[in-house]
Amino acid sequence: MAIRASVPKALALILLAPALAQAQPAPDAATAEVHAPKERRLEGGEHDGHLFREQHAILSTGEVAYGIAYKACVDPAHGDQVVPLEGYLGMPQPCSCNWYHSGFLFISLNGRDIGTTPLSSMMATETGQRGILDMVWHDQAADVRVRFVALPGADWLGCEVAIDPTVETTSVAIGLRCYPSFFTAWHNRDGARRIQTPSQLIEQGDDVTIPVAENWWGVYYDEIFDVAKGEGSGPCAMLVLPDDASDVRFAPGSYAVSTTITCPADARRVRLAFWDLKGMTNEEALAQVRAEADEVRATLEGADFTPRAVQQFDVAEVRESLERALANESIREALADRIDEIQGWLEQQPAEAGGEADVEDIRGQEQLLQSIDDYNSFKWHVKLLELIHGL
Repeated sequence: MAIRASVPKALALILLAPALAQAQPAPDAATAEVHAPKERRLEGGEHDGHLFREQHAILSTGEVAYGIAYKACVDPAHGDQVVPLEGYLGMPQPCSCNWYHSGFLFISLNGRDIGTTPLSSMMATETGQRGILDMVWHDQAADVRVRFVALPGADWLGCEVAIDPTVETTSVAIGLRCYPSFFTAWHNRDGARRIQTPSQLIEQGDDVTIPVAENWWGVYYDEIFDVAKGEGSGPCAMLVLPDDASDVRFAPGSYAVSTTITCPADARRVRLAFWDLKGMTNEEALAQVRAEADEVRATLEGADFTPRAVQQFDVAEVRESLERALANESIREALADRIDEIQGWLEQQPAEAGGEADVEDIRGQEQLLQSIDDYNSFKWHVKLLELIHGL
């Protein structure tokens, strides 16, 4: 809600200064930024004339800027579903190959990919000490959130897949697709794809399913398209927490390289890390991931990736602000268009709720993050109006 014109601007700035200062990232900060979605009409093929939507985000660690893209045909012809073309969740930066720009991450529940479910929200939920991007789907089998986390100074991007089932879950799988270092077939070139795990080397043409416990990270590279030979962009890599999955299937083809991570049917949180090692030789990339893997694993195992805005949100303070606003006729009149909204949300919170909101579930946290700026500004507006009216 905009502050009314009658409120002195200087006083408003004084009251809002602490919040504005806190929002400014430090020089060595990690950041997350979501761009506005873009839409266009497709030409040719079975989707000719259909409406296609894509939305991009950038997460920067200060060392590497990772791009995340959502893409899908959202035309009304598909009813209440959408249709991904090559994929729905891509990584166009640092380079378009490696983790594929048009579809590198796929989530399957009960044997069905959630990509046909419309994306509910795509939000930058923290920037500064960390950069966090949340993407949420309300699928028929579960509420699903993919949370990407950039940490200052890191060369990798964290990822947490969260699942809140609405039906019995019989299987959970995460699919990955990359084109290590070079789009071979697109350029009519042959490569030699390789995946190095902690325990073995998988070569192009292999199709193996092996335990995650001994193969919890993999470096994807090409022996022909190696920066050391003046070819290609450099390797990529991934890591999954061994406790979050059982098996991993590696299928390095001559063009695309597929990975399928099988998780327990009762998995509710799966954490991964991704590297795009653009510009590195194969040898450098292998050495770097080997050196970093244990530390990255420990970080993924121990970190609380809940956005700080949620961690620090004070339900009791909002409730007190509402009570003060209701008790004063002038403030009640000035904030009339906001009071019903705030009151409705508070009624959904437990009566005994102190400083923490009831946002453990994906849907509740999504709703809070979509409105948290409004709730916090409501508290400031109440304080501002109390000063104006001499209370």
